[in-house]
Amino acid sequence: SSGINAEYGLAPITTTLSDVVKHINNILPTQAIFVGHSLENDLKCLKLYHNKVIDTATIYSSGKGASFKPGLRFLAMRHLKAKIQDSANGHDPSEDAMTCMRLVKLKVKKGPKFGMTPSGTDNSLSVYLTKQSKTGVFIDKPIIAQQHCRGLAQALPAGTDQIGMELLLRRLSAKSEFYWLHLYKLEQIYRSCTTIHDMINNPDLIPALTYIDESIKSIYAHLPADTLLMVYSGCSGYWKKPQFNGSDDALKKLMHNIVAQVRRGLLFIKVKN
Repeated sequence: SSGINAEYGLAPITTTLSDVVKHINNILPTQAIFVGHSLENDLKCLKLYHNKVIDTATIYSSGKGASFKPGLRFLAMRHLKAKIQDSANGHDPSEDAMTCMRLVKLKVKKGPKFGMTPSGTDNSLSVYLTKQSKTGVFIDKPIIAQQHCRGLAQALPAGTDQIGMELLLRRLSAKSEFYWLHLYKLEQIYRSCTTIHDMINNPDLIPALTYIDESIKSIYAHLPADTLLMVYSGCSGYWKKPQFNGSDDALKKLMHNIVAQVRRGLLFIKVKN
């Protein structure tokens, strides 16, 4: 947890993970509603299942697209006009918990659409193509694939280029009308560099571009006619440490600039005649 380490008194603690799980089960009634932020990781680590959960990371949107979860600090500032997680010692768990409760109460008061990006502004490619009655396959990171698993688009999670290529080549026989594939090699180079100069001079750059080129050639050779192919190289890193002065306008401008930079990447689009 944030702010907890040996220096702050963790060293002499003998409580084990199983002790923690047992304690939580004892104090959490079956019918209780479990409220928190991005709870899936906590529940997974605790190996805990609870069927009544309200997660503020899912009932509110970030405004940056379906693939981005909003941070609790961001939600507190935007909807509660409250500044939290501002201590050099890390997060205050009680402050985080109370903030989540305030956000849930606000949601109940304002209604289910409050704090969510209007559906009319959803620019998801899968939504657009589904509206055109097109069938397709999205192969991407698990969290991205989940966002596109709707309508006529089939989403397949792939964490590596090898898995992604194998999935796509196997799916070509289904004769969908479009295919989306995320290749990671170039993105990995982006994220390993601290400046644009480092990226350009990275010895792995040319081999990565060559790999992408050969992969596209291989896919295209097996692609059925009248099919749209999209191969995405991934997003870049954000090399400049963000500065934030706390105002809503400054936050929006900062996030707009960060999103614009990290979205830089290569997208190859081709319709096979």
